[in-house]
Amino acid sequence: MKIMFIDESGHHNLNPQTIDPKYPIFVLCGCIFDEEQYEEVVKKLNQLKIEFFGTDKIIFHTLEMTRPSKYKQNKFAKLIVAEFRREFYKALNKFLEEIDFVLVSCTIKKSAHLEKYGAAALDPYLLSFNILLDEFIADLRGGEKGKIIAEKRNDNLDNQLELAWLNLKINGTENIKGSDIKEKIETLSMIPKSANEAGLQIADLVANPIGRHILEIKKTEPGHEVDYAILKKKLRSTGLTILPK
Repeated sequence: MKIMFIDESGHHNLNPQTIDPKYPIFVLCGCIFDEEQYEEVVKKLNQLKIEFFGTDKIIFHTLEMTRPSKYKQNKFAKLIVAEFRREFYKALNKFLEEIDFVLVSCTIKKSAHLEKYGAAALDPYLLSFNILLDEFIADLRGGEKGKIIAEKRNDNLDNQLELAWLNLKINGTENIKGSDIKEKIETLSMIPKSANEAGLQIADLVANPIGRHILEIKKTEPGHEVDYAILKKKLRSTGLTILPK
């Protein structure tokens, strides 16, 4: 059994007035783990949390970690100190390099997506989800099964994903029949960030560095962030999709 954990970077909204010129993309990432090895990943992540923050209850969240001074009573306040931040990201990158997982992603360039499809432009999250589903099923060997765990967003968006999932199991994607999806993927579940699920936190940690790589945003502080060079080694050969092509 394999598990794909899904999280995003950027906003799925296609309203031209709300597209951030500094980050005009939406990135959805899937981190694929063998279920048998996943417990060891959880253990190692918890050890890392305890080493640097004194508790395994802390939930890694890129937005808070990269802007520690902007949040009152931020649990990541220690990251304001440059030396601590450098040592933490050194350990985090070592953790990401050593654990075994396959990375797949889909990035939507929102303005180009709108320009190409207009009113018919698909929701970036749902479109990206289809791409990740194709990649996940391609990663399943023989009779191997999979399950998908996505982070909860809100009731409306979660319901949209549930409806899209039901449709996919009937009509499939452009590349995979609905019957094959139903056979290969046992469950799609959505859980909140507060559940402290390691796989979702890892998906969160890798999504923004992929977006920054695609936008060619240069590192302002080398060694103070997740290293894309490590993530590149984890990507499936077809795992870095950028749309529209």
